[in-house]
Amino acid sequence: MKEESLTPEERQALLDEVRSYLPVFLKRSATLQEDPAGDVSELLDLDQRDLDRLVAVHTCLEPAVIGFGEALEEGLSQPMAGSSITAAVSQSVRGQIDWQETQRHRARAPGELASYAVREPGKTFDTPENRAIAWLLEKLERVVDEAITWRSKKPPVGQEELSWWQRIDVLRRQLLAAHRTPWLQEIRAEKPSAATLRSLRSGRSVFYREKTATAAEVVLGLAEPSPETLAALLAKRYFRPKNDGDLFEVAVALRLARAFAELSPHLRQPRLMMGDGKSSFASYRFDDGSEVSVACQTWPDSVQSMRRRFTERHQIGKQPSSARPDIIIIRKKVGVSDAVVLELKASRDASYLRKGLEELLAYLADRPELWGEKPAGWLVAPSSPAFEKEEADVGFPLWILSAEEVAGAATARFVSSGLPTESEG
Repeated sequence: MKEESLTPEERQALLDEVRSYLPVFLKRSATLQEDPAGDVSELLDLDQRDLDRLVAVHTCLEPAVIGFGEALEEGLSQPMAGSSITAAVSQSVRGQIDWQETQRHRARAPGELASYAVREPGKTFDTPENRAIAWLLEKLERVVDEAITWRSKKPPVGQEELSWWQRIDVLRRQLLAAHRTPWLQEIRAEKPSAATLRSLRSGRSVFYREKTATAAEVVLGLAEPSPETLAALLAKRYFRPKNDGDLFEVAVALRLARAFAELSPHLRQPRLMMGDGKSSFASYRFDDGSEVSVACQTWPDSVQSMRRRFTERHQIGKQPSSARPDIIIIRKKVGVSDAVVLELKASRDASYLRKGLEELLAYLADRPELWGEKPAGWLVAPSSPAFEKEEADVGFPLWILSAEEVAGAATARFVSSGLPTESEG
């Protein structure tokens, strides 16, 4: 069996369990699924900054936005032009004479009485439709910046299908190239009015009639979206973890978050678990003044502050590990705290599970000031003959338990039993 491996049935069961939450799973290795993700209304109770990024990602992946980006080069090469009237002074009359301007010109130049100011027809690109394109480019550039936090050194080539983040990066490049269009540089951006949208919809060019109008309507609709609009947007797609280890982590983290939420009367910070390498938290407050925090793929503080502590203590030769635990749970109350670090292994291989125990020992050694009660290192794996179900040994630092047991064990440790008071500690 591979190190991180679930049976097809187990994988599908976990996907079904967490599917409604996968619209926020943004790990680069995740595969984009266009199928509806189900009811995602609970995801709207997120921190505004996180929600903004999620909406930006999903906006960039909307077919109308992708189609607009793909059509930009050809569409901008054949812009819609409007008519204009320019006044020119000439002795030959080849258009309608502007007598008022003619008199003003002759007053300024008395020697040119035979000259006339003539109104000549021309064309201009400064139209409401083109100002709408300039506006749309500016809006989408900001959306892309919100959605994507990395930059590819080279455009992806030779791939049959782009990953979701590569699609967004391609859109970014298309928007940048559009800004180099000479005639567009002279156009000021203007939010399209209802009349402009009608004009776009009735245009002869497919680029204006379909690509620009549809993309503008999507962006306008998300300017101040209702909860129902946001839910519908997020439900259109989700990001499926590519490997079993990621999926297992999502499922366990969600089980923990839901178990604590059921017992917490005060949800202080909306839970969020995105796989982009940033810290993810779910925090819960209880009536006794304690607070429980669940974090994924991060330490409570940064590696930089950790290195400073080691430098200040002059512990030469001992450097903190850059590895990040899968999940860490911390409970704080009146200056005292307790914590456990969870290493998740989607495996039934005994030797691979032993590696997990070694990693836990390293985590415990890295942050000795964090741990209160024992066991402080929990190895979580699917139920299997590789380990037997046992109660936690309060005299031993490590504990192995199944994914089915971990949520109950965590709430029993951090909610039911509570922490010692300051006098007891």
